[in-house]
Amino acid sequence: MAAEKNFENRVKKYLDEYGCWWLKYWGGAAYTKSGIPDLLVSSDGCFLGIEVKADNGEPSLIQLYHLRKIRESGGYGILLFPKDFELFKGFNEHKSKSNAWYLSNIEEQKRWKIKLEEKEI
Repeated sequence: MAAEKNFENRVKKYLDEYGCWWLKYWGGAAYTKSGIPDLLVSSDGCFLGIEVKADNGEPSLIQLYHLRKIRESGGYGILLFPKDFELFKGFNEHKSKSNAWYLSNIEEQKRWKIKLEEKEI
C-alpha cells in the first residue's frame, strides 16, 4: 500500500506543478460510492478520472466500470501504473482521444476486465 501512496503523491505533485485542479476521492466509506477513481482532475478544461495503482496493483471490476463510464461521457478514464507515468505526463500535456498511449491504456483496462472476470468464474 505504501508503494501506491508514494506513486499517488508523485502524480499529485505533477498535477499541482502542471496547474490542474484535483480532488482525492476516498471510496467505500459510509457515504461514498465504491469504485470511483482515486483522483478526479480538471486539466486544461478536460475531466480526468485517474485510478492509481502500484506496480503490482490490480484494479477491481467496479473501478474499471467507472473508468469506462467516464470515457463514455466524454472524459478521460485512466488506469495509471508507475511504468506509464512519463507517458501519462506527455498525454496530459497534449490530450487527444487518439493518443497512442491513451488507446493502449483503454486496451489494458479491457484486458484487466477479462482477467478479473475469469477469476470470478
